[in-house]
Amino acid sequence: MTADYQSILQHQVNAPLASRNDEIHYLIPLPSYGVITVTGEVASGFLQNLLTNDVQQLGEQPSQISAMCNPKGRLLAIFVLVKTDNGYHLVLPKSQCAFLAQRLQMFKLRSKVDVIDNSENLHVCGLQGSNAPTSAISLPSQSRALLIATDEQLSSELTVLIDEGWQLAAESSWHIAEIDSGIPIIFPESRELFTAQQLNLDLVGGVSFRKGCYPGQEVVARLHYLGEPKRRLFQALAQTDAIPPVADTIVNDEKAVMGHIVRTISADDKLFMQLSLKLEGAQQKLYLNDGTALAQVQPYTA
Repeated sequence: MTADYQSILQHQVNAPLASRNDEIHYLIPLPSYGVITVTGEVASGFLQNLLTNDVQQLGEQPSQISAMCNPKGRLLAIFVLVKTDNGYHLVLPKSQCAFLAQRLQMFKLRSKVDVIDNSENLHVCGLQGSNAPTSAISLPSQSRALLIATDEQLSSELTVLIDEGWQLAAESSWHIAEIDSGIPIIFPESRELFTAQQLNLDLVGGVSFRKGCYPGQEVVARLHYLGEPKRRLFQALAQTDAIPPVADTIVNDEKAVMGHIVRTISADDKLFMQLSLKLEGAQQKLYLNDGTALAQVQPYTA
């Protein structure tokens, strides 16, 4: 069987959610994600001076979660960073790619480095299950990996996986798995709204406190060594058909703002959410702005 990637995307519209059965292997195309490539003689040092994580650790591990902050320590983007044969891939929401590529270009100056938004040429497919192909990039969370390839290459890869019994699942499956795993994300609507600690980036291995300086490093490090975060990342559910916007506020009984929405995914008649909440308000009854009550508001454990 030959599986054309574009036809797979069409079939994915009606695909079910991936189950949590470890014996079933799923392929989950991620058309909402894009890829920025950074290549050149000094690509490693270039990124090392800009990102929250230690780029030098790649090689020992196939991928890492990393981020870029503004000088005040507010998050501009969160992404998966992957080492390639000639540089790096940054995988993040496609809606963020043009912005981040332009931001990185601002720091290029005369450095021998190329920053390209490759979202039209490279596609991203998530894999959930063991026995992923050797071309897949393992992620920090268990039994999950990424395929990053051109249309033709991905069609060939997925043909093999489908013949081996891998099943197609809805893209929302990937986002729900990331919510369950505590993996945060930044969208255009939430740029510069959160600090690293407010999204638990320090708890999921997205910040190195041993590497050198980067934009916002002093703020992130000061909170780590001298203070305690007053907000953290939580997950929650709501029974509603309405999907509130990212960065919308979460309120308590008195309509006081207790936090903000980080991401939402609607599936199985439920609204799955990640929220950045004040610790003092996380135990209270909380609501969306339209009055919908939140259920199962739970913290993530380190």
